[in-house]
Amino acid sequence: MSDGNILYYLWAAALVALAAGRALLIRRKKLEGLFNVLGWLEVGVLGLMLFTLIVLGGLQIVLRNVFHSGVLWADPLMHHIVLWIGCLGAALATCNVRHINIDVFSRLLPHGMKPWRRTLVYGATAAATFMLGISTWRLVSDERMFGEMAFGSVPVWVLQLVLPVAFFMISYRSLVNLFVGREAEALDGGQELIEL
Repeated sequence: MSDGNILYYLWAAALVALAAGRALLIRRKKLEGLFNVLGWLEVGVLGLMLFTLIVLGGLQIVLRNVFHSGVLWADPLMHHIVLWIGCLGAALATCNVRHINIDVFSRLLPHGMKPWRRTLVYGATAAATFMLGISTWRLVSDERMFGEMAFGSVPVWVLQLVLPVAFFMISYRSLVNLFVGREAEALDGGQELIEL
């Protein structure tokens, strides 16, 4: 077993321990205010990114159509903002149990089997996104070695850091949902969970 594999196992164990600790805090209703503030901060950052995307896009349209010019760095920045909104939005959707869910088993399995289905689905999601997080971490590390610039003095790898962060967040939040026992049906009444 190589040192890299041992490190990945340690990361996975730490992620499971963090999720179990968070689930325990949720059940005991500890630090709810802090996690709600962090959740609203996450929503605010996403809103700010969306606002920036709209303003930059509108500015580019006006500059190109009226003044036949444009801001050189705006297009690559907008591409990366879309990436960030998509990745962080997926992580937030996982927290709210509002992520894309293709679940045929819910309708086919008897009601008594739902906890097992939840364990299988959330566990597989956590494992797959953890592996994707490791892969994208390697991608970002390789991109860092190349030293390519996205625009100005901003390296591409800095803008791509959202990929492993988002995958690890989705993995963590899937584990929290598993340990707490959250289901998508529990949130259909208009109730929203926004917490880390």
